[in-house]
Amino acid sequence: MNSRQRVIKALSHQEPDMVPIDMGSTENTTVTRIAYVNLREYLGMAEDPQPYIINRMMDAVYPADDLLRHYQVDFKPVRPSSAYQANIREMPDDSFYDEMDIRWKKAGHYYDMVENPMRKLSLEQALRARMPDPKAAGRVEGLREQTRRLSENTDSAIVVGHIMWGPFELSCALRGYDQFLMDLALDTRYAEAMLDRNLELAIGFWDAYLTQVGDLVQVCAQGDDLGMQTSTIISPEMYRRFIKPRHKQLFGFIRSKTQARIFLHSCGSVYDLIPDLIESGVEILSPVQFTAAKMDLASLKKDFGGELTFWGGGTDTQHFLPRASVAQIRDQVSMIFDIMAPGGGFVFVPVHNIQADIAPESVDAIYQTALEKRKYD
Repeated sequence: MNSRQRVIKALSHQEPDMVPIDMGSTENTTVTRIAYVNLREYLGMAEDPQPYIINRMMDAVYPADDLLRHYQVDFKPVRPSSAYQANIREMPDDSFYDEMDIRWKKAGHYYDMVENPMRKLSLEQALRARMPDPKAAGRVEGLREQTRRLSENTDSAIVVGHIMWGPFELSCALRGYDQFLMDLALDTRYAEAMLDRNLELAIGFWDAYLTQVGDLVQVCAQGDDLGMQTSTIISPEMYRRFIKPRHKQLFGFIRSKTQARIFLHSCGSVYDLIPDLIESGVEILSPVQFTAAKMDLASLKKDFGGELTFWGGGTDTQHFLPRASVAQIRDQVSMIFDIMAPGGGFVFVPVHNIQADIAPESVDAIYQTALEKRKYD
């Protein structure tokens, strides 16, 4: 069974020959640049002279093919065109404005959001504000050729995604989280107009991409963070009123353009929203942050494992991994396979990206244990 067949079977909630393994198929299921450099050195691999930075804010990279082969990774990403960098404006204080005119400033290894362009705008001003053009020249340049080569020359499952924020998360970023949450509570006209505008933008980006590659990919990854450590960001009732109808439109549009599985990235505690996410069209949930409230892996598998694929949860990168010994890491990864692998519907990858302070021997222990545990009897 090759990688693509393995992934398709696992996503169909059947047991393939082995659990699929991911590293680097999305900007949230990969390694950060420093961890990547350290891991290559630890493994005795040649230096990657210019790691491909997929997400500047998180310093996340696409690993090179030799590392993917080393860990028998089953996925390949469709890489965005350089047009995504065309509208970035660099500032002299180690900050930059992205395509959405959101300002990011360097803070340690990463960048923090420090300016929200629509925070002080009236609704009429916000609706007139400049937004990126999904169909701008060069946006999909070379996209089909790249994806066709992946489809024909590898047996990897192909993932396209994270081409535009989700409508909820983008509204929070443009207005500021505090302000947009107040909009949802006190100015629903403003909130719904923002959500509709950002939904239209996301659909426009997916239209441009899937017109090119919808017939060649196996997974479409969309992000829209809905959870915190302790709960959902907004109440389930508020989600059902404001966000769920728009998620249904977004995922329904993606489904109209491709047979690929629909993947939602949302960190944090989202247990209370999972039935609604499934109804909205979500087929895959990532990163499965099992240390957040109500996100116990055994409960998730029992309650939703027949309908939802869990892409992640392979080990806790937030609290456990920076402090754990190699033996402890191997024990945790083994335990997670025992819980999540039965019946399919599981893709192994740690919870979110491997951070800069993680020792390379710890990263290697994660993936070596996964390679040992991935085979079904």
